[in-house]
Amino acid sequence: MKPLSTKAFHRRMQLVTALVFLINGAFVVTGILTAGQAVLLFLAVEAPLALFVLLGFVRAYVECRRRGLGATASVSEVLGDSPFWRPIRTELLAYQSLWFWLRGRDKGVESGGIPIRASGGSLVLPVAFGIATVVEIAVLHLLIPWMWLSAILAVVSVWSLLALFGYLAVHRVHPHFVTDSRFVVRQSGKVVISIDRALIASARCSRRYGDTAPALEGGRLVLPNLDGTNIDVVLKQPIPAGLPSMIPRYRRSGSVDRVSLYIDEPADLVTALSNVVNVEK
Repeated sequence: MKPLSTKAFHRRMQLVTALVFLINGAFVVTGILTAGQAVLLFLAVEAPLALFVLLGFVRAYVECRRRGLGATASVSEVLGDSPFWRPIRTELLAYQSLWFWLRGRDKGVESGGIPIRASGGSLVLPVAFGIATVVEIAVLHLLIPWMWLSAILAVVSVWSLLALFGYLAVHRVHPHFVTDSRFVVRQSGKVVISIDRALIASARCSRRYGDTAPALEGGRLVLPNLDGTNIDVVLKQPIPAGLPSMIPRYRRSGSVDRVSLYIDEPADLVTALSNVVNVEK
């Protein structure tokens, strides 16, 4: 069996430490452990584990500084190796985006850029899920005799609803945009492809119903909604593109010379690009 690397071992120890904390908390809430027993368990098991994890972070930080990285870059690299960093960062981005959405503001659109929105039909499932969540909270409150369990489930339900609308907000406040020189396509708050407008051969409205999930294959980038795509952009030469994902193995990258995507107002995008492309309507 191949031995674990230091980084892999440290990541697993972080997971074990978090799991022990959760189990200890659950035992206290359910009455399996008294407060005194929980404190003893913390001192005997959780505190040493937490100290070990902290020392691992310090060691990794020192190694980064020895390699010549600055303080900020070192912290970023150390946190980037944690199994909790990506979900935490995604959660923070969702809450920040929700705040921007409530204020009616976009995020990351360059000065002078024209936002190109692709949010049609995106509220249907979240609203339905929200109604179902409210009904679920009411039903569970009536059926579950333990107040503490009912409260926990209600908090989890509200949190899941907030996370869902936060994820939706990420998409809403990070629209595609067109500047004088570039057409920037974004997904999940990240730039998927940045196209020099001089490289655009054509852009035309075209309905495609076959693809309903983002894809990058065969030299084509596809960013649909549930009804497919409604605009095709053809490039003069392939350029790099990448589909983001919180899970590394689901990320996709490659060169593409065709982009098919859903836009709320496809004709407006064609018009915005018309001064440098062969427009087909």
